[in-house]
Amino acid sequence: MLSPNQIRAGIRAKFVLPYISIRQQAGLALASPSSMVRLNKRCEKHQIDHLLAEQLSDKQLVASLFPNLEHDSKKRQINLPYIVEERIQSKSKRKSLTVLYLEYQVEDPVTAMSYSQFCRKVQKALKRCKLSMKQLHAAGESVFIDYAGTRVYYNLEGEKIWVKVFVALLGASQKIFSFATPGETTADWIEAMRQMFIYYGGVTDVVVMDNAKALVSHPGLIPTFVENINSFAEHYKCLLDSCRVGHPQDKSLVELAVKFVTQRILIPMNKDRDFFSLQEVNLHLMNQVEMLNNLNFQGLNFSRNDLFNKNEKPLLKPLPSTDFDLIIDKKLQQVSPEYTVEHKKHQYSVPFSIVGEVVEVYITLTHLRVVHLHQLVAEHALVDEPLGATMLIEHMHPDHRADLESNDMQKNMGWAAASGAHIGELVALWYSKVSNPYSRSIGKRCRALMNISTKNGIRVLDDACGYGLRQGMTSVSDIELIVRAQGEQDGIQNLPAYIASHENVRGRGYYGDHHEA
Repeated sequence: MLSPNQIRAGIRAKFVLPYISIRQQAGLALASPSSMVRLNKRCEKHQIDHLLAEQLSDKQLVASLFPNLEHDSKKRQINLPYIVEERIQSKSKRKSLTVLYLEYQVEDPVTAMSYSQFCRKVQKALKRCKLSMKQLHAAGESVFIDYAGTRVYYNLEGEKIWVKVFVALLGASQKIFSFATPGETTADWIEAMRQMFIYYGGVTDVVVMDNAKALVSHPGLIPTFVENINSFAEHYKCLLDSCRVGHPQDKSLVELAVKFVTQRILIPMNKDRDFFSLQEVNLHLMNQVEMLNNLNFQGLNFSRNDLFNKNEKPLLKPLPSTDFDLIIDKKLQQVSPEYTVEHKKHQYSVPFSIVGEVVEVYITLTHLRVVHLHQLVAEHALVDEPLGATMLIEHMHPDHRADLESNDMQKNMGWAAASGAHIGELVALWYSKVSNPYSRSIGKRCRALMNISTKNGIRVLDDACGYGLRQGMTSVSDIELIVRAQGEQDGIQNLPAYIASHENVRGRGYYGDHHEA
């Protein structure tokens, strides 16, 4: 049968160049002379010229010249709307083509078309119903993530350790990332996504994932994600989205990337290479994925990396300045009167203003965070010190802060050194006997020295401290006694001095208890 283009070319040649021969007309239409003879007869019979042929669509033109082509009065037509409606249902509910054909045939076997003809008509109708919407992904907008079904392994002391392979794909440039993890737990997903953003050198606006239980607690139009995944999104300042339940085509790009990575990398890894650690597996994955990203697209002269560097990389948001810390525990606590919360018998301070309030305590691998009314009010590095306490000065009540600062070794030693050499030496001697830089006992002694200084003057106190150090009188009461005595004796120089015995001094006994001075 002639194609619509051949028919139009033949009709145009017949009416525009009426003087040419049938053979010449066939040459212009790229058809046989006999076909042109039959075409000319049909044009005369149905009164179709070149002007009308140009106005008709292909289907109308063929129907006008061959009106009985599709007509088959001997075969009963099928109920296409009913069959299409059955076939587009889910697999568990729809009928097979065989059952549908038997239903059609049993009505009248004599007028029923054959099974193959029935299937062709149904498949043609179904193709018209299967429409796909073209998804346009702006640069820097979306990254799609998934795990490959094919696992890889490494050898550990003769045992095969199987691991899962995470795959990500940027929507615009289609740059691929792959990373192996021990499993598909929430921690594994988060570590893989963390490495993904490091590899891309920035953060996309949206992360699109499936409805894995490690990610989504309640699927739906607006899904509810597990707490650690929400915290990850808040830390990286990106949105989370998931595909519809049972519709993996919503992330078809990463599905194709998984297939690509599986065929090009994972299957050859299991057949041709031996690995002896998870780090070796990931190093090989990184190298192979980078090779894929450098390959030109089929039929094009640019690669995924070319598109990424030109269009997408500049639009990615910067990585956060701090790394994400996985939440391993969460609990509600009431703030104690000492404005602290407890974890593993260690106390951590919170602002004094929320004493008695119930707060959320988040425990990560390295930190403890306290949230009150959806605001972060305290953060501490974890300390493995049962019965100990970590107190921040900014959390303390002003009176308590002043009391603590009065016991500060650095502050007290700074005052002593600035006041006088002997005062500094005495205070340093006191602090050398304790390990706590905020010793309350030493702080009280320093405040006593400050009171003496205020009452009697710095010079008197420094002289008294010098005298006390020489005579072994280093307590506060000794210093007070020395200050009082020097006032009565008109100066430190008039106080009695103890001279220690020395092996080079012969003494009175050497002279038989009698000698002349």
